[in-house]
Amino acid sequence: MHKVREDMESSDKYPMDGIVNSGRVRFGRSGTRNIGCSYNNTKKKKAVTTVQLKKEGKFRLMYGMGIEDFSARYFESIFANHIS
Repeated sequence: MHKVREDMESSDKYPMDGIVNSGRVRFGRSGTRNIGCSYNNTKKKKAVTTVQLKKEGKFRLMYGMGIEDFSARYFESIFANHIS
């Protein structure tokens, strides 16, 4: 886990460029039988992830961040700080 944390910190030093994909996700226990499957998403954690791909389509770098909501201000912050 320590290695993962170090790699995440390096994204500040090495901003992503080229092919970058970004997405949002909710995760956590919903109180139903199927974890993550519920219409009540208020208790779930929200996150955004950004992935840089190589020309061949292979994984190169990834950055993830917990967010409070899916508003544009969180995405703009991530794009400005981690994508050149």
